Amino acid sequence: MASDCPVRKYMDDPNIQWIHGKPDYTAVNKKYLEERSRKHPVDSLEKLVENLVKTWEMESSHKAREEDWQSVVKETFTINTNGGNRFTLKDNIEKGNYNILMWDSPLYQAQEETNESSHKLFRHAMPNGFAWEVLETFSGPPKVSFTWRHWGKWEANYKDSKPTGETLELTGSCVAVVNENLKIVSIEVFYDPNPMMAKLLNFKLGSKCPVA
Repeated sequence: MASDCPVRKYMDDPNIQWIHGKPDYTAVNKKYLEERSRKHPVDSLEKLVENLVKTWEMESSHKAREEDWQSVVKETFTINTNGGNRFTLKDNIEKGNYNILMWDSPLYQAQEETNESSHKLFRHAMPNGFAWEVLETFSGPPKVSFTWRHWGKWEANYKDSKPTGETLELTGSCVAVVNENLKIVSIEVFYDPNPMMAKLLNFKLGSKCPVA
């Protein structure tokens, strides 16, 4: 692949305990390289931030034990969405990143899903990957502010909703605080998941909320 293929660190220790087995990013890397809207230089701040967040996402989605995480400051790490609940590393592993990032969404029942079940839902619905890119960065370390885009093609059922074959897209912003070793201290995410969730649920304006 191209030299600017995403770099996810901390995957090669044979003692890592993986939740679903060691992940293979071949398909989603291909999607990212072919469909991204920005091509950042390999030595840019944007590329550094992309790789850092992709490393966190890999650990968040796949590592089962706190001791195997290397992308965050384990003792003090927190993550929250839209000013809501602050979750710790232990929460992140127990609940999973999908549930944490949509904890208060009215169209997604995060409290009813596990880490494993939430990932199964979205991996099944978008089998060829849910790619992610940095759009712009506005400040560098230690307080990194940036915008992002997350996209995937809906090609299989989401629960009882049949796929439309369309590309579903999320955009938002983030403030990540890092230490001098570029370990993440905290992540604050700002975005609206409801338009995408409404499509996945075939929810039409004016109809009864499907999760009421």
